[in-house]
Amino acid sequence: MPGQKFPQSWFDSGLMHRADTVAELAAAIGISATGLTETVARFNGFARGGRDEDFRRGESAYDNYYGDPTLATPTLDVLDTKPYYAVKMIAGDLGTKGGVVSNEHAQVVRADGTAIDGLYATGNASAAVMGNDYAGAGATIGPAMVFGWISARHAAGAQ
Repeated sequence: MPGQKFPQSWFDSGLMHRADTVAELAAAIGISATGLTETVARFNGFARGGRDEDFRRGESAYDNYYGDPTLATPTLDVLDTKPYYAVKMIAGDLGTKGGVVSNEHAQVVRADGTAIDGLYATGNASAAVMGNDYAGAGATIGPAMVFGWISARHAAGAQ
């Protein structure tokens, strides 16, 4: 949360870095000081103008719901106060857009739509019931629970 201190162990492990200038932060994380300084200046221009030209932050109600309501643009503010922080990010897989297709009983189906007897899938192992949309936090957990229950009843022969 804003104002809370980060644990020292995060800095000790290399997960986070802190510096008094953008250029010092770039050096600490091994990237171009010029590149990071230019990127921050570009972002600050967007923040001052109230529109994120690169990533469109703040253009949806969902974005703004989690923003800072005290700002003119809840998802954008200038980065001009030390210290500056960097957090190590590693690509991962949330699994909300892939997996096998299943029917209303959570049975995995072939390309022709026929069910594979005894094979069920739900959660991140199955294609999302919401298609290409992601409703937000819990959007994989809720369907996993529901279709887990449905598949168990179907496998047990319950109607």
